[in-house]
Amino acid sequence: RPTVIHSVTPKAGLLGMLVGFFAGVPFRWHTFTGQVWATRKFISRAILKFFDRCIVFLSTQIFTDSESQRQLLVKENIVSKDKISVLGFGSIAGVDIDRFYKNDEIRFEYRENLAVKHDACVFLFVGRLARDKGVFDLIHAFSIASKKIEGIELWMVGPDEENLKSQLEEIALLNKLSIRFVGSSVVPENYMMSADVFVLPSYREGFGSVIIEAAACCIPSIAYRIDGVVDAIEDGVTGKLIDLRNIEALAQSMISFAENLSKRIEMGKNARERVVKYFRSEEITKAWLVQYKSVLN
Repeated sequence: RPTVIHSVTPKAGLLGMLVGFFAGVPFRWHTFTGQVWATRKFISRAILKFFDRCIVFLSTQIFTDSESQRQLLVKENIVSKDKISVLGFGSIAGVDIDRFYKNDEIRFEYRENLAVKHDACVFLFVGRLARDKGVFDLIHAFSIASKKIEGIELWMVGPDEENLKSQLEEIALLNKLSIRFVGSSVVPENYMMSADVFVLPSYREGFGSVIIEAAACCIPSIAYRIDGVVDAIEDGVTGKLIDLRNIEALAQSMISFAENLSKRIEMGKNARERVVKYFRSEEITKAWLVQYKSVLN
């Protein structure tokens, strides 16, 4: 008979809140970290939203990892505004700034091992190789940028969950693109330290934790202007936000960053400062401890 039950993922949320409800757990919390239904239509969208409403009904308090997600959930009538909140400035756990930081030695080492010129502009994607992460948009945008700028590279780090790698490699081969498919990595921070610009053209995100991790490594980001991500990037200051599915604009932004070293350096510096100010893991941890202590004392 725990005092608190706290779930995060959708399936765990539905099961956890249901069990907690019937077990009489007094504090039943769920954190939304992005909505699967955000990219769905018609019946599947309605069914998935219904499950989220069930989670809300069975819970006593709802959290989300960004202010824009909170506003979306209220707007879509998933939850009432008095039942949902955001801890601090958002994110699930913040960023460990002692793990994610600028490191010129690692940058030199990784570029040497990969035979990448030290002055080459490297774009980085970290995440699942999945359609809703916008990986095809990214490849096509990079293809456009590569025709304008010589010597640029794209590194794609993450698991191939939807078996898309072969299709992406075929596009890269046909267009003679310099793309490296790294696969899963337990040290994504090393690739962030070694790259110049982070790119995440995802169609849906709860917050975009990888964006602030990259920001902590002093590199700016390019992403679609969607709920969640707008909280992770300060447009024009720490990176660039692009209208959803606008591949041409995505390519032009990549070209702009590749051509302007001082812009990359300035925005990267701003990005790190913003993370240190708002998203340090210690601050997020403190906020959660305060939340738990408020019901356990």
